Amino acid sequence: MHPPGVVSTPLLLGETGLFGIRTTPAEQPSTVGMVLLNGGMLPSVGPFRMNVDLAEALSGLGATTLRLDQSGKGESPARSELTPADAALLDYDEALANLQRCGVEQTVIGGLCSGAVDALQIAAQRESVVGLVLLDGYVEQTPRWHFHHQASRAALQASRLLERVGKVISMRPESLIERLKRKLAADSVETEAPILTDYRDWDALDLRPIYASVLDRGVKVLSVFSGTFYPYNHQGQMVNFLGPGVDTHNLTEVFLSEADHTYTTLRCRRRLLETVLDWFDAEFSANPKQA
Repeated sequence: MHPPGVVSTPLLLGETGLFGIRTTPAEQPSTVGMVLLNGGMLPSVGPFRMNVDLAEALSGLGATTLRLDQSGKGESPARSELTPADAALLDYDEALANLQRCGVEQTVIGGLCSGAVDALQIAAQRESVVGLVLLDGYVEQTPRWHFHHQASRAALQASRLLERVGKVISMRPESLIERLKRKLAADSVETEAPILTDYRDWDALDLRPIYASVLDRGVKVLSVFSGTFYPYNHQGQMVNFLGPGVDTHNLTEVFLSEADHTYTTLRCRRRLLETVLDWFDAEFSANPKQA
């Protein structure tokens, strides 16, 4: 249910009929609006309607938001004649043109996972972008990441070992012998099941210079990481990844360790919503009454 006075309007943008939904605040809108990109193949509602909730909450700060199905995703047709990068830029340009007719002059772009990477690369090429909300965006595994990773593995292995020792002590001798036989038989079969991370070639991207250029331009960046996002495991990893040569005073890094990648629980989605709203209000004074 919409907040009182808030209007959500379905749109078909440009010649291809790019699909989006614009959420307009009840009162005089701010000149800073938001474009929310979909992540992966999810539609513009986002996981568990997360983007819908965010757009409606931002309307309370005076922000007009456009939730966008990027080309070839959700309800939007593909731009088969363009590269994905060029298509993403054109998608943004058409979204911006629509928002400008509502009084928006500058934008914040937000997205989850692949949507975050798209948002970052758009921001590097469009001066109208003044802010980024990157949810589980690109980050590399630093030396401290490996330390935390190995420490977590060691703790898990120790816990499992203690559990197994307890079970062995409580077993009858004949049951223990039978279990050892099954274990030896299973170990003799060689299996190499692929894991999800085998298909995520993070090294294929080189986004550190893009982060640097965006931050140097003064773009405000909120980078939020969830607790199940494999490449990230501790607060401050983004700053460490960017290194001392990058000015990070415009970067806000938040680790929501209790959340999963798609914010399955209502409690975690509310925590994310509060994080984004507090940051948006502090950085852009979106509500005209507070200006």
